[in-house]
Amino acid sequence: MDYLKVMILSMLPVTELRGSIPIGIALDLNPIGVYIASVVGSTLVSIPLILAFRHVLEFLKHRRILEGLVAKIDRKIDSGMKRLKNVSILGIVLFVGVPLPTTGTWTASAVASILKMRIKNAFLGVLIGNMMSGIIVILLSLHII
Repeated sequence: MDYLKVMILSMLPVTELRGSIPIGIALDLNPIGVYIASVVGSTLVSIPLILAFRHVLEFLKHRRILEGLVAKIDRKIDSGMKRLKNVSILGIVLFVGVPLPTTGTWTASAVASILKMRIKNAFLGVLIGNMMSGIIVILLSLHII
């Protein structure tokens, strides 16, 4: 039951994986179980987030106040889409993988939506990034590094 709580914490935008791992370790849970629960929870939430952000962007396209800004962003992304597709998975991996504030699953999902990434690619990038970030946070929480 405690691992489920850790998983739910990793899905929240405030704690995400970076907060759920230290909390799980502070609760004297097995670090490997905490790592797995945190990575799974933080990664699973990315799919509905990407889909939700896409609907938000579509909604904003049809608002007169933001119509010009959204159109400008779309043109910019479409012009550089070929280059962005090549580095987008690696970019998401590095963005999520470095455990800094505001570089978690929620922000990466928004970025993936803006870049119009395929869900499969965005999910893979978030998964690998969460695995990297989880290892770093575990090592920091256990005072290994």
